[in-house]
Amino acid sequence: MRHVLAVALLLAGCRSDHHDDRHDDRQPSAQVASPVPKLSLSPDGIAELKAIDRRIEIHKDDPKTVLAYLGQRASARGRLEDYQSMLAISADWVGKAPDDSDAWVARAHVLATVHDFGGARAALGHVKGSAGDDEAIALDEATGHRDRSLPAREAVARTRHDATTLTQYIASLALAGRFDEARAAIPKAAALVRDNPPVLFAWFYFQWGRVYEQAGDLATARAFYEASHARMPNIEVTAHLVAAELATNDPAAAKRLVAETLATDRHPSIVELGVSLGLTSVADAKAAWERYVAALPLAFADHAARFYVTVDPPRALALAQTNLANRDTPEARALVVLAALAADDPAAACAVVDPLLEAPQRADRFTAWRAVSRCGRGSDAARLARDLGIGP
Repeated sequence: MRHVLAVALLLAGCRSDHHDDRHDDRQPSAQVASPVPKLSLSPDGIAELKAIDRRIEIHKDDPKTVLAYLGQRASARGRLEDYQSMLAISADWVGKAPDDSDAWVARAHVLATVHDFGGARAALGHVKGSAGDDEAIALDEATGHRDRSLPAREAVARTRHDATTLTQYIASLALAGRFDEARAAIPKAAALVRDNPPVLFAWFYFQWGRVYEQAGDLATARAFYEASHARMPNIEVTAHLVAAELATNDPAAAKRLVAETLATDRHPSIVELGVSLGLTSVADAKAAWERYVAALPLAFADHAARFYVTVDPPRALALAQTNLANRDTPEARALVVLAALAADDPAAACAVVDPLLEAPQRADRFTAWRAVSRCGRGSDAARLARDLGIGP
């Protein structure tokens, strides 16, 4: 969803091709107060996606603008071909303009989007001045250098008083397990919202919902994801909303949403969700994920690994290890542990588990407890159990 930010202001100024349909999250005053902030009206998100298609064609000869719109469409629809186009266009741009910092920032952003973090850092080496600072912070966060990225996010939030910057800081706080601070800042971010592109509103609601999901409050996260989906349908939002619907015991809603999405989009994450709901087969999901992994292995190793954990654990472990080698984050380590345990390889799990013993996220510490319990580390298992409240 990081591409959203690159075009939010651009989209705000392009309203002539929108339909008049609008979404509003205001509720009758008699309803119980919700933690989901009520943002203003915004243009119809489906119409916006169609408009983005037109803009991509109109601006095909302007690399900066077309990359922004392609990134927006890739974020919303998740189509492999858009990522591939972005890679080709950004490579061509820096080839033709090797001294253009804008070209290299765009190249770094595209490479980071497909998880080529080493390539992205190399691209930032060509950027002059501070033009690449935001991308550098995002790279630090994505690759596990959060001792640098979190204070950098905080510093930027203190100088830039806007909803996007504060929401980025909120997301960083949640990654650090500082959920109370993150939740408290959400109304402040909502109060700073000025522009109303549906893509931006959808991004806000999704990022705020992730705070609650990571904190284990799936019911509240679901409300945020519903608000996000209403503003603009998005593959990532849809996947998280379906998971929240299932977690809150509403399989009928989950099945409706997956069936509706599959009618127009066969993204692997949606095909995968269809398996447990009886709408697709394991073979369908494997074929979908392998197509994406074959084309962009670093970009999709983690997503595919999560699918394979339950259907092919050795394949999941191989993909998870590829992902960890690319970015050493608590999430990547936890995924290796889960895959290794599913593959009945506790040694592989315990080989990477140590940093998770003190991970900021409770879910990661629980995963660590599962691992050390399997590989004979009784004292570590007992300490984690006490910390998690699951043992004496």
